[in-house]
Amino acid sequence: MVTVYAAEFAVGIYTSPNLKNWTHASNFSNHGLLGTQYECPNLVEMPVEGSDETMWLMFISINPGAPLGGSISQYFPGSFNGTHFEAVDPVARISDFAKDNYAGQFFSGIPGTEKRLSIDWASNWQYTNVVPTGNEGWRSAMTVFRQNHLKKLPGVGWDLVSTPFNISSQFSQVLASNSSFGNSSILLDYSNVPSGALYFEANVTGLTPSTLAGSLNFTFTSSISGENVQGGTIPGGATWVSRRNAGWGAENPYFTDKFSSNGVYSGSDNGTWTLSGVLDRTILELFVNGGEQSATLVFFPEYPLDTLRIGAADIPEGAGVSVAVWGLRDAWSGQANSDGLVLGNTTASA
Repeated sequence: MVTVYAAEFAVGIYTSPNLKNWTHASNFSNHGLLGTQYECPNLVEMPVEGSDETMWLMFISINPGAPLGGSISQYFPGSFNGTHFEAVDPVARISDFAKDNYAGQFFSGIPGTEKRLSIDWASNWQYTNVVPTGNEGWRSAMTVFRQNHLKKLPGVGWDLVSTPFNISSQFSQVLASNSSFGNSSILLDYSNVPSGALYFEANVTGLTPSTLAGSLNFTFTSSISGENVQGGTIPGGATWVSRRNAGWGAENPYFTDKFSSNGVYSGSDNGTWTLSGVLDRTILELFVNGGEQSATLVFFPEYPLDTLRIGAADIPEGAGVSVAVWGLRDAWSGQANSDGLVLGNTTASA
């Protein structure tokens, strides 16, 4: 079992033969970003891409103290002998390059040779108590279930690869599919998707280290108000996303409105660069190059986003572009009452 001595910046590792009597084995202390406290530790074994090997991952959340402010999660690949964890290096690796992914928890009962499943809290302690949905009785949500493994990237080292788990099982309809998209764009009206949720992919193939150019871009917009969330990626380079024009947050000094990160292209990518994402009403989860990078951000428009423009520009000759968009099922609709509300667990008074 791992637990934290929060203000001492230490993860305590305990062992037990019966889950009743516990013995302290070791501490993993003062690693990475400290912030004000450690929270929500995980220690899990997981597979390494391209090999039959496994590594251990120490996953620690901090609040406050994130580079962009507020709460964030960091991870440390390493080895574990049953009592002591040793990180491969002192680097603080951040799990998400936006601002609304915190305190991820990994599910038990999965062999270390298989991709590990997790779910995260999609908010930030800097502003979660003042977001406008508090007027509706809720203030935050969870990410989609994700599958995770480790991969060694050139020049960077170990990376936690995270992608939606079995997302295709939730596809309700194909909204667009084009395997020879080229340098063009499409505009989709998805107002008839009952869930208001989409999954999209845009892939560039046939790239070489000397032809890393062009861009993939997307914009989700409200046809009523023009509010939008937009982003894009340059193959082999930077990815960005902005919620600047998505309603609430402009007056809040902590509600950072734009995020970006640089990716890594390598020969193991087989000439591909990918951008995919899940948009569900007030949350966007973005995944770059098969989940080598991810960004999670919430937003609060006055009117629902209902159109998507997605396109490619300046992709070099010889490279191909494919795009696909699917509507997603509403996971909760079957549990709604006659008023269309899902109340969750309720306790009746005696």
